[in-house]
Amino acid sequence: MSRVLRLADRLSAAIGWLCARLIVVMVGAGALGAVLRYLAPVLGITPALNAIGDVQWMLFSGVFLLGAAWVLAEDAHVRVDVVYGRLSPTRRAWVDLIGTVVLLLPFCALVLWASWPAVVESVTLREGALDAGGLVRWPVKLLVLLGIGLLALQALVQAVRAVAEIAGRAPAGR
Repeated sequence: MSRVLRLADRLSAAIGWLCARLIVVMVGAGALGAVLRYLAPVLGITPALNAIGDVQWMLFSGVFLLGAAWVLAEDAHVRVDVVYGRLSPTRRAWVDLIGTVVLLLPFCALVLWASWPAVVESVTLREGALDAGGLVRWPVKLLVLLGIGLLALQALVQAVRAVAEIAGRAPAGR
């Protein structure tokens, strides 16, 4: 079991590493779009600003959706720490387990269920850009399913670790 947990952690870490690099590309795309918006008239060129804008929001979507599992694995998500920080490790594990089982996993299931028809329709229709010169949109919609699926997988890993902590066994570390 701990091998599976470590494998899921490594997958989340690899995706987190990728997301960190995508942030740099995203910032570069935004800067390029801003610079080209002002330089294009001077240079007499017509840059594909819609495509650059699409790249930027698609990268942001990818970072947000794919990075969520990594953030959960690293325990770097936003947490109201007023009480949690004062709890014993076992009580923290109970809070984590209840939050994961009652809130996070149902949320993941709901998002997967609600987004499935729209994603399937988008892929089937090969949904394109809404703006002239924009990029196709169906690939980024697949990231919804992939990102939430990865988040659910990492949530299961966290739940197993919380159960191990509650049971008094050393949680399967990374």
